[in-house]
Amino acid sequence: MKRMRSNAMPTTCNADDTPDWRSAILADPSRVLADGELMNALLGVRHDGNIADLNAAARARLQSEITLLKAANEDLQDMLRGNLAAQASAHAAVMGLMDEPTLAALDRRLAGHTATTLGLEAVRVCLEGITALPRAIAILPAAPGLKMTMLGEMSERLGAPDPRLSGPIYGVQASRVASEAVIALEGRGFSGVLCLGSARRDAFRPSDAADLAHFLARILERRLEALLPR
Repeated sequence: MKRMRSNAMPTTCNADDTPDWRSAILADPSRVLADGELMNALLGVRHDGNIADLNAAARARLQSEITLLKAANEDLQDMLRGNLAAQASAHAAVMGLMDEPTLAALDRRLAGHTATTLGLEAVRVCLEGITALPRAIAILPAAPGLKMTMLGEMSERLGAPDPRLSGPIYGVQASRVASEAVIALEGRGFSGVLCLGSARRDAFRPSDAADLAHFLARILERRLEALLPR
């Protein structure tokens, strides 16, 4: 009789011989992320035009959100740069005021250099009860009660100018003033308002902060106390 040979049994893979793909991918994710075809397969992306690619749509929405966030960040940076520029301008304007030795020189500085440095159409300091300065442009006498009329109990008002008062305050420049910041002034022997008039409608809005205008007003109060006759 012929001797029957037994069929060879298939060899089985030892579990220990199976590559540890998970550990390999975690160790070096770039090997998978750099392979577009492999990523599409892992994400289940279908190329059939009749089947909606939900993963691609999700990625598109994410990309759109990233673009919007980048734009918002750029706007924020522009705003911060603008604020820093405004602070630098205010500081430069204040330093100039501190150097003026007389009321006449202070008046010229406010009407000229200060207004130009701050990008304003006009700067006016209206003081109740003072005697008018010869040929004054910026430092003007005001009737008693002007500050109460313009501000009431508030320390500031930002927005469109009061049409009843813009003419007497800004004179020939009144028609060009589209928005203003009015800040209360109070010093030894005087009270009044600082009026900053701008040709831009959005320069001073009721919702804006007026920190820089108040800073200018406080320094101006100290300079007026030193220069006004007692």
